Amino acid sequence: MFVRRCCGIQRRLGWRSIHLSQRNFSLQPLKKPSSASKQVTEEEFVDHSESPRDLILKVMSTVPSQRELRHFLKRYVPQDDSGNNTNLTINEDKQKLAQKRQRSTNAIVDALFEGDTERVALTKVQGPFAKRGWNAVASTLIKLKRLGLTSIIVLDSVEWRKTLSKGELRNRMFLESMALVESIERQGGRARAFHVGVFELSGQKMNAHVDMIQSSLDNNHLPVIIPIISAEDGAQNPITADEAMITLSEKLRAKKGYSGKNLTPAKIVVINHEGGIPNHESPGTAHSLINIEEEYSGILKAYEANPSWHETHPTAIENLAMIQSCLENLPSTSSAIITPVASLPSALITNLITDKPLYSSSLPVKSTPLTSRHLSINTSRTTVLRHGTSIHYHKSIDTLDLDKLTVLMEASFRKKLDRDAYYDRLGNVLDGAIIAGDYEGAVLVTNESSNDGSLQCSYLDKFAIAPQSQGIGLTDILWKKMYDAWPELMWRSRKDNGVNKWYFERSDGFLRLPNSNWVMFWYGANMYRQASELSSITRNITASFSSSPTD
Repeated sequence: MFVRRCCGIQRRLGWRSIHLSQRNFSLQPLKKPSSASKQVTEEEFVDHSESPRDLILKVMSTVPSQRELRHFLKRYVPQDDSGNNTNLTINEDKQKLAQKRQRSTNAIVDALFEGDTERVALTKVQGPFAKRGWNAVASTLIKLKRLGLTSIIVLDSVEWRKTLSKGELRNRMFLESMALVESIERQGGRARAFHVGVFELSGQKMNAHVDMIQSSLDNNHLPVIIPIISAEDGAQNPITADEAMITLSEKLRAKKGYSGKNLTPAKIVVINHEGGIPNHESPGTAHSLINIEEEYSGILKAYEANPSWHETHPTAIENLAMIQSCLENLPSTSSAIITPVASLPSALITNLITDKPLYSSSLPVKSTPLTSRHLSINTSRTTVLRHGTSIHYHKSIDTLDLDKLTVLMEASFRKKLDRDAYYDRLGNVLDGAIIAGDYEGAVLVTNESSNDGSLQCSYLDKFAIAPQSQGIGLTDILWKKMYDAWPELMWRSRKDNGVNKWYFERSDGFLRLPNSNWVMFWYGANMYRQASELSSITRNITASFSSSPTD
């Protein structure tokens, strides 16, 4: 059955679809799964009296998918060496899978409160806010703490950039810190304000005394820090919140608290009014995901080319630069998120659970009605950032590290590659390869031809992500790079492949190949015209893996 997207190709063709139906194709609208992760609404988490266990159980019941629940538990539940954890592998028999599924939810929740990791979010709260805004910030920070993510808060305000005397500025800092502390206390949390003593200038170097922060955390208080540094002569001078964030990210890495818990920040968080980094590719929206390693310079150029952003997003570049510096100090697993106060608490709680953007950056604009897409993006205005990985392009198999590529593909597909036969074929048909980092991910595109050579097409031969790099946005990054490099592309997938839903969302159409276990997908404005002919090419491509899985 040949199926096309009504919102994509059919909208462009109008009644010309009747002509296709006369060619014995059955045209049906393709029901598109939701592209955005299910967000946790504020109404779902308004009961401040419920216990941390109850809140976690509620969150676990609202996660978008079992796969995302496993990612959440993998990050926040200590994993034992026996393999008795929540990760389910495709190589286990049904009995073992059933045994793992019987692990009680209560035991999982208990495990969330064990281990030696404090799970810290280094958070910049960038006001000014009215009382309602402070309450939203405070409520969110309390919920995150109860879910296992404790915030170390550095205060900031766009008003502080105005010309003020040191005394006036210190007074404003004091008042706003107390506004947040009081809001946290009113809503059942505990907080402690640090007005001086955290930062110290020694010569030309800024130092941070984290002992006070450790003490606050160990006593179950959220530390609220105002950016003031003590000079050698005893003077108390304001510094920027960004300087404070960068210094703390460096000093907290691998730092142990008095209780022995690791204080390395897992997330850098910015809460403000303006939201995330504006997206030059989709005006009026924010970037959903930024790979800083690859996109930083391009964003700077786009910001300079759009003077209006200097008014609508006055601190976007400052926040981007600060986050880049912080993530350079932290492990590659750490990430950052910028979200407006209007999107609290759902944006941060959803990101905590999924560790992904609120919507996928690899979804083509044409696959979603324009109005609803802009509505969903502008509602959140949230950007997730990762230090990311470098992207390398190859035009020949000779420049690829085949040993590393083999390891990647076998780990990703969990099957044994028929190495000699596969690379013999790839050397003759490779059109291009995109490699992420040190073979953390790979895209292999080939140039395929019909038997008589009359028809050629670009074919996605392999799309592989290393298991340790899954769930961190690398898939979206590579897909966007591939989409830019090959505007027309086809690929195939087994009918029972769990990834097919993801493919449906990113394709312009698909065709179930009769008398086979394959589904052919494609994107590109004119690919549907050749779908029948292309199916014969797809069907005849030799399988790359042996039938037996890897150990």
